[in-house]
Amino acid sequence: MISRRAAVLPAPVLPDLLARAAGADVVDLALGIPPSGPAPDLSDAAHEALRSGAHQYTDPAGLPALREVVAAELARERGVPVDPDREVTITCGATEGVLAALLAVTDAGDEVLVPDPAFENHPGAVVLAGAVVRPVPLVGRRWALDPDALAAACTARTRAVLLNTPHNPTGRSFTRAEVEGVLRLCEERDLVCVTDEVYHRYTFDGREHVSPLGLTGPGERAVVVGSFSKVRGVPGWRLGYAVAGERLTAALRGVHARLTLGAATPLQQALATAGPGGEPCGTAESRARRAQLVAGLGELGLRVVEPEGGWFLLAGVDGLGWASDELAGKLAAEAGLLVAPGTVFFADPAEGRRWLRFNLVRDEATTAEGLRRLRRFLNGS
Repeated sequence: MISRRAAVLPAPVLPDLLARAAGADVVDLALGIPPSGPAPDLSDAAHEALRSGAHQYTDPAGLPALREVVAAELARERGVPVDPDREVTITCGATEGVLAALLAVTDAGDEVLVPDPAFENHPGAVVLAGAVVRPVPLVGRRWALDPDALAAACTARTRAVLLNTPHNPTGRSFTRAEVEGVLRLCEERDLVCVTDEVYHRYTFDGREHVSPLGLTGPGERAVVVGSFSKVRGVPGWRLGYAVAGERLTAALRGVHARLTLGAATPLQQALATAGPGGEPCGTAESRARRAQLVAGLGELGLRVVEPEGGWFLLAGVDGLGWASDELAGKLAAEAGLLVAPGTVFFADPAEGRRWLRFNLVRDEATTAEGLRRLRRFLNGS
């Protein structure tokens, strides 16, 4: 006996990509894995936490000292006060934070608006929460977020909007007008905006990162979810956070405690001790690789939409002779090059077959080798 929600979930792509990336002669331009591990101060803090005996449960809402770090950092970045005791929850990564938020604000059969394309885990989280995904396509070559299209997609069962900025996979960093439009819609239609901001410190060309938190402060219309994975180079630690108003946070914490009983105590203690750190992991790589990939892919005839933030770039494969899922499979098998097919991210498979996703956080030599392998494959040599 298999539940309907489990049956409709697509097979996760990550395990297959990780297995392929472990090959002896593979260039990985698919996975959003930090280019380096944690800084020495964070590793030292983790060792000390283990030696000090931090092995027991902590408050499911998170170690108070780490909640204080998160609140202080967000208050500094967004310019609004954040209460660590009543408005911050430490989660098992942003993935669990998004799922807990959706479970806290939707019932079975409710609908969630999801801008399309989307990070593969977001529609999956909606399904796991028992809700229904309502994809709303981003518009045009710049992947614009159209509040009017979101409003048109609303029904009597719509309960939430699932936003992601900077956006995976398109690289859009949504503007103040776009985010304000979403918040107005939430106010008018009694919705909650759940916003995944794991790439909030990765924007290009001086572009402003716009968050519901910075526009309204913690409230009952938005849950802002973030992660330590990218900025501190520790995706395997599975530590994130969710910030909302007191009533919404109480509901989210009730769900979170029953999902996980809380995040790993010694790793929370290490992050609380080491603090937010300096320049985020991968900052230099993402900016430099953007220019390298935009130029290199353009020369090979791929249609590139230059990203405004995040760790990824979408490139159109129209005219190359293959659908993206077929091309990604051939590149992996015949060229030792991993890229992610757009079919992972688009609700419409036909649209997904027009795009490949490349990551922006490999070093220069690895990216150059990936482009060389793509060129050789396309040239038939």
